[in-house]
Amino acid sequence: MASLAGLILAMWGTPGPNNLILLTSSALFGARAAVPHWIGANLGFAILLTAMVFGLGELFERFGWTALLVRLGGAAWLGWMGWTYIRAGIRGGVTDPAEAAKTGARPMNVPEAMLFQWVNPKGLLLAMSIVGGYSALGETSAERALVMLGVFALFGTPCGLIYVLAGGMLRRVMGNHRHARILNFAIGAVFIATVVMILTAGRAA
Repeated sequence: MASLAGLILAMWGTPGPNNLILLTSSALFGARAAVPHWIGANLGFAILLTAMVFGLGELFERFGWTALLVRLGGAAWLGWMGWTYIRAGIRGGVTDPAEAAKTGARPMNVPEAMLFQWVNPKGLLLAMSIVGGYSALGETSAERALVMLGVFALFGTPCGLIYVLAGGMLRRVMGNHRHARILNFAIGAVFIATVVMILTAGRAA
């Protein structure tokens, strides 16, 4: 159990697409605006982990085209999200939600953050590592899922809040549009880098 908690902290709590987007979204739009992403990320990963316990990985292996479809669809959507932030940066950087709406740049909502977990390479790796390495935590799939979800709830869900709060503190020291512009480009780069990771992982598979 302790090693599972350590794995979750090491993977879910360290910088990755989720946490970097949480940090920059909070810095751009405020901590409150980033909370839906935090909620959606945890719900989405919990659903993904449960699905993996009950055999989703085997389904993807048997019908490879389904995993490819999810990857390509997710990459296209994330690429578009990244472009909205890059475009906002080109226009000078935005931090006001009403102003950001003109470019399409905005924090992820709950459903979007949930779906993001299904294409986030780091989240997928964590889910597969947990299911593959800790199958002895319960005699049935339901027991394993409950234990894994319980440990994740205790040690994983608070991690994102650290980045939300850090972003909120960063927002307080942002004094001009130059800082906002840098952050817009940064979050756009995170999205594009995630797209590259998705497509590269797809070729490796």
